[in-house]
Amino acid sequence: MAVTSRQREGFTMPELEYVAQCESVTIVPLHRMDRLELVRGTVGPFRPPQKTKVPLWLAVMLKRTNRCRIVAPTWLSFEHLRDLCKREEQPDSLFTRLPFHYLEIAHIILTYAEDDLVDSQGIRRLLQDLREVRQSKTRGGMEMLNPLQLQMDNLSAAEINEIRPLFRHSFDMLRQLDLLASATEDSRQQQQQSQFGELSYSEMDNVMGSSYPL
Repeated sequence: MAVTSRQREGFTMPELEYVAQCESVTIVPLHRMDRLELVRGTVGPFRPPQKTKVPLWLAVMLKRTNRCRIVAPTWLSFEHLRDLCKREEQPDSLFTRLPFHYLEIAHIILTYAEDDLVDSQGIRRLLQDLREVRQSKTRGGMEMLNPLQLQMDNLSAAEINEIRPLFRHSFDMLRQLDLLASATEDSRQQQQQSQFGELSYSEMDNVMGSSYPL
């Protein structure tokens, strides 16, 4: 499948959130409900207070109609985010593994189910700190960009989306410079070979410095 110009330049946050809504989250139903037949399978039945997993979009819909409470993922707690920030701030630390759509999921839950979180304001602050630390590490990784690859494991969808335009333009420029350097070197070698071809043995010996010692 061909990559469109929009995909090369990046997506908007609402578009990324739309994709993220297919991720599963845990809810606690507040009302008894029968099974729901969805395109990707069946969810339910819903029997309070038993927890069950549903797509994020369904959890938001049920939350907005007061039919469930969304259970925050373990990584979306104040204590866990605080530990992640400390780990990310350590010198030469790698990117911590997080859900691929962690920023989008966090934004959706904070928007529609803030009352289901403990210390939501603290969570917002730590998410911002975490994002800034990872952005700083991303910029450091971009400085090590070479014409062959850029490897930064465990980046999320939103983080990849942020560097996609800059990476594409920088990578293309580096490849062009590398090709230009190769072409210049080939031209220089051909010129030297042509000059040596026109020299006599004695002249070549003078160019190389002196005769081999016996």
